[in-house]
Amino acid sequence: MKKMLVLPPVSTIVRLISKSILKCSRSKAMSLKLPDKGQWAFIILVMCLIAYYTGSVAIYFFNHKTPLYIWKHYDSLLLWRVIIDSSIKSEVRFTALPSLLSGALASLAAPAFIIWKLNQKDAPLFGDAKFASDSDLKKSKLLKWEKENDTDILVGRYKGKYLWYTAPDFVSLGAGTRAGKGAAIGIPNMLVKKHSIIALDPKQELWKITSKVREQILGNKVYLLDPFNTKTHKCNPLFYVDLKSESGAKDLLKLVEILFPSFGLTGAEAHFNNLAGQYWTGLAKLLHFFINFAPEWIEELRVKPVFSIGTVVDLYSNIDREQVLSNRETFEELAQGNETALFHLKDALTKIREYHETEDEQRSSIDGSFRKKMSLFYLPTVRKCTDGNDFDLRQMRREDITVYVGVNAEDMILAYDFLNLFFNLVVEVTLRENPDFDPTLKHDCLLFLDEFPSIGYMPIIKKGSGYIAGYKLKLLTIYQNISQLNEIYGTEGAKTLLSAHPCRVIYAVSEEDDAKKISEKLGYITARSKGSSKTSGKATSRSNSENEAQRALVLPQELGTLDFSEEMIILKGEHPVKAEKALYYLDNYFMERLMLVSPKLTALTASINRSNKIFGVKGIKYPSKEKMLSVGELESEVLL
Repeated sequence: MKKMLVLPPVSTIVRLISKSILKCSRSKAMSLKLPDKGQWAFIILVMCLIAYYTGSVAIYFFNHKTPLYIWKHYDSLLLWRVIIDSSIKSEVRFTALPSLLSGALASLAAPAFIIWKLNQKDAPLFGDAKFASDSDLKKSKLLKWEKENDTDILVGRYKGKYLWYTAPDFVSLGAGTRAGKGAAIGIPNMLVKKHSIIALDPKQELWKITSKVREQILGNKVYLLDPFNTKTHKCNPLFYVDLKSESGAKDLLKLVEILFPSFGLTGAEAHFNNLAGQYWTGLAKLLHFFINFAPEWIEELRVKPVFSIGTVVDLYSNIDREQVLSNRETFEELAQGNETALFHLKDALTKIREYHETEDEQRSSIDGSFRKKMSLFYLPTVRKCTDGNDFDLRQMRREDITVYVGVNAEDMILAYDFLNLFFNLVVEVTLRENPDFDPTLKHDCLLFLDEFPSIGYMPIIKKGSGYIAGYKLKLLTIYQNISQLNEIYGTEGAKTLLSAHPCRVIYAVSEEDDAKKISEKLGYITARSKGSSKTSGKATSRSNSENEAQRALVLPQELGTLDFSEEMIILKGEHPVKAEKALYYLDNYFMERLMLVSPKLTALTASINRSNKIFGVKGIKYPSKEKMLSVGELESEVLL
């Protein structure tokens, strides 16, 4: 009698597989969740069925049968008969063993699949927010993580290298006073960014520390605009209004809306503000006509032959309206043959006549609105600053130019109208030329807006945020808290404005409401906690439980206790980044640039470290900001 082949029980095979899996899991320091006894019983049953039926098909293949033959003649009991029937040919019976082994191997899929399913992690119930890892930063489409870069916006430091925002849109920074905004964002960007920058510089700190580096190392033409100081460069808003061109009327209308904004005004105030703007328009057009067609009237009215806001104010004070209106025909004859000039002349005289014929009481209200809006232009320093033009805003994307708008702290209360005029003008002039159709507009211009709320309401940024970036104009806006923006733009307007800044840099937050909003923006995680309970009685039993709860990635109170050197970066569509501030005075990458333009600073640093080897050396100590400024070699000499 022939001996039958005895296979090990399926349970033994499963036990061996489980031990192998556990051994593998321990070697990888992993914790696998395995089936319980009831689940194992079901798995073994399924494995037996899979093993047998797979083997019942495999035996046909081991006996050289084709799939078509199997399809027509398949008999699920054939394998069983081959095993138990000794009358079957031995060469056929020998194929039962590999057939069963094939089935046993196929049956391993069942426990493997069930163990895999048991260890599948469910989607987090409350969120899975996290900070960006090194791998995330390397794959980021918005940030470059590298040591040097001269075209993008520096937003922080991470593990010895810098984070540069590369997207063609806006960055915002929310931080209170003395938070290091200038030292970590302002000065570092001014020291490395090659292309044009227009910077609001409330304390002239940027000018005093970075202007020589930008001029001598980065090759920029540098200008300081300070309308309350005789030591200033000049910028004439009316330089950008050409009434000889087709767009002149439109450009003048935009300028008037900036000078006499209707935002926030209602009733009589809005009415008289509008009439004052119309009268100003008439005077500006008349001044343009006198300069180009009737210069003798410039002398007659004792005004300068300069098309500027200050001269319009002089014309307002000196004009004899009856005399001008009585010479209408003479003026129109002078403009004959020039349709554009004649159109503007007629419009000017119409507006002046309407003002002249207004009742005295109403005219007095118009005058009040006019003088209120033009009050700055009665100051001699503001006149000097706006009567000429030392740089051309239209060239900012063609050449490397840096303009520092350096209003001192004591003058900020007066500067609102000037700052609002200048920065609205910058954006409006930039939007006139589309870089998609002009290859000479080859690089970006960055608007660095420290103390952004001090500029006041800027409708052109709020409404045009969706397309301004397409004109190669980037914004880096800095504010102290969101309530400042709410006050100017309203709650919904502030949301719209901030949503236009896909990159938000956050320092320690002092305002509770701001902290809550930022915490929500950073996202939530699913916190899991395990518990166990024990019941006593006739039979003691123990049960384990796992609970899930929502927790903010960063709690509001944690945002208020960030270290001075820490920051967070919120990005649209990517994980937030927990980073460090790129404080220039602690970093040789920035300080060495300052020393290159200042032999005195180099000598001072060498004396502090008692060594002449201070370039390219880590751990160098540098002088304080006060000592650096006392050296006096970091400021450009273009105004001397």
